[in-house]
Amino acid sequence: MFELVYYSIINIQKGKTSIQIMDEILSKSREFNSHKNITGCLLFRNNVFLQLLEGKKEDVQNLYSSIKKDKRHSNVTLIIEQEVKERMFPDWSMAFYESTNTNADMNQFIKNIIFFSENSDKQTEATDLFLRMAKHISIK
Repeated sequence: MFELVYYSIINIQKGKTSIQIMDEILSKSREFNSHKNITGCLLFRNNVFLQLLEGKKEDVQNLYSSIKKDKRHSNVTLIIEQEVKERMFPDWSMAFYESTNTNADMNQFIKNIIFFSENSDKQTEATDLFLRMAKHISIK
């Protein structure tokens, strides 16, 4: 099993909103990921994508290569990639969270991130980095 974490900035295309772009990405990625048995979690906040992908090494690396070429992403940056014993998100073809700007929503999301990171028995270096960066992005 293999994990990869990256972040990127949304590249808003002329005539499209960030919501439209997210809908496109989610629709295609959930179908593709399900077919390739790739799981993970995607966070989108303040035009920043933070994503953890997990699956067979070749499939995850190929997907990351296509994300780097995707015009909807800019400044695609690899944070970490590593071999792991098991998946962190085995039931999620692509879990997604888009934070709103309400204080109550932000506070709850931060609490969820902290709880998840402190209580997961599957924690790896990649998931730890993902969760810490998710917390940082959500506070901004």
